[in-house]
Amino acid sequence: MRSLPPLVTRDRTFSVVLVVSCGIVQAAAFAVAAFATRDAFAALHAREPLALGTLLELGLAGAIAAICLFLSRRQAESLGQSYAIALRRVLYKQIASLPKARHDQRRTGALSLRFVGDLSAARLWFGRGLPDTLTAVIVLPGAIGILVSLDTGLALAALAPLGLSMVFMALVASHLEQRHRQLRKRRASIAISMIERIAIAPELDLMGRTRKELRSLDEQGAALQADAIARRGRTAALQAILQAGVAVSGLAILWVASHGAATPATVAASLSVLALVALPLQDLAAVWDRYCAWSVARHKAQRLLDEPTLKRSAQRAEKPVTVHLSGTAQLTADAGTLTRLTGPNAVRLAHVIAGLDHNPTVHVDFGAHATPHIAFIGDAHIGLQGSLRRTVTLSTRERPDDAAISRVLDAFGLSDLLDAPRGLDQCIAENGKGFTANQTLRLDLARAVLGHADLIVISSLRWAGECDQAGLLEILQHISPATIILAGEVNYSNSLENPKVT
Repeated sequence: MRSLPPLVTRDRTFSVVLVVSCGIVQAAAFAVAAFATRDAFAALHAREPLALGTLLELGLAGAIAAICLFLSRRQAESLGQSYAIALRRVLYKQIASLPKARHDQRRTGALSLRFVGDLSAARLWFGRGLPDTLTAVIVLPGAIGILVSLDTGLALAALAPLGLSMVFMALVASHLEQRHRQLRKRRASIAISMIERIAIAPELDLMGRTRKELRSLDEQGAALQADAIARRGRTAALQAILQAGVAVSGLAILWVASHGAATPATVAASLSVLALVALPLQDLAAVWDRYCAWSVARHKAQRLLDEPTLKRSAQRAEKPVTVHLSGTAQLTADAGTLTRLTGPNAVRLAHVIAGLDHNPTVHVDFGAHATPHIAFIGDAHIGLQGSLRRTVTLSTRERPDDAAISRVLDAFGLSDLLDAPRGLDQCIAENGKGFTANQTLRLDLARAVLGHADLIVISSLRWAGECDQAGLLEILQHISPATIILAGEVNYSNSLENPKVT
């Protein structure tokens, strides 16, 4: 079972320390600026020239605060991106390790969103939310301490309305996570629907469904709009409550000052510090919004990471392997031989042998090799967009030279692809789009040979439609020493009992 990436690593620890350090220096700069502001107003009130030291303190404090803000924001973005990279890696590794049957049960769009919505939420929280929280934890106590040191009475007058506004903010913020959960659900539904429908939009249009799909899209968009407005309303309410609290705090300072002995310079300095207190509090309203988004995404990501996985790490035997099955399915395929697997459950059993799926009642043993290098040829060609050369060498450790690639392709009757413009450099679409089933089948066989597979498992509808099965098997056995298991019949029964082996 995998878990979310830890926050504390060598590079991210440096980022956190730098952000916290910038917050401490900022707090110190604000303190210097507050007292320098008091001295400046005192001089102005007395109609005296401003001291050079006071001007230098104000200038340096402002410059240092600006530099700290730049460094903290920059390093915070580095922190967010670093965590997003780690999360992306963990999620992909988990998805790649899922049993094929479980993977097929999931909607492709839903898995794709893990690399968009969840990563964006993580990046914004760790890149902006968490650093802003750390900065506020440092700056707020310092700013409040400065306010108290300037004048205790003015500080108490200012902090009372601020404290009350924080209470109201907590009440409003209590349901923000639920708003995020609903908004995420709406957004995901639209995104998944579009991912699935865009690929078949022309066919849907031919069926006369475009108007219906547009109507459904409008309805989903309206529901998303309502949830987005509700979520934004909550966030805006937090900021509005805080601004109202700051305004009342400013009025309280002026009212107390008008009935007390505080000097105008102290009042001016207290108002400037109040503004410094308001800045991190204003950030906290956005921080809570980002945390709620990350909290929902984290829950979804952890549910994915909690799913059981299969270990498919291959230790190349560099020679054909013996395959022995025990349990409810019995099979022995000697090294370097061709074994035909038939029966109603041949396809499911082929997936288990290849390591794509798991069945607790069937044990697969490869002799001295824990998991040999297995090439599985299924119903569809699996390929990434790129050159023909890349397509047929996806499973190789070291790419062979073009002459070797050409020989294997030519052996499987793909000389027409080699003779096409650009030859091995021609661009192949994702998953072999534009090629015939016979062509992609031969590409898969060539890939298995070039990848020096120890075991080749063939369980494909393309094979069932191949008119020259005997010829292909003869070529495959001639140029590859691998053990070959050929699943002949296609039946997706849940049982794996009583396979027939010939």
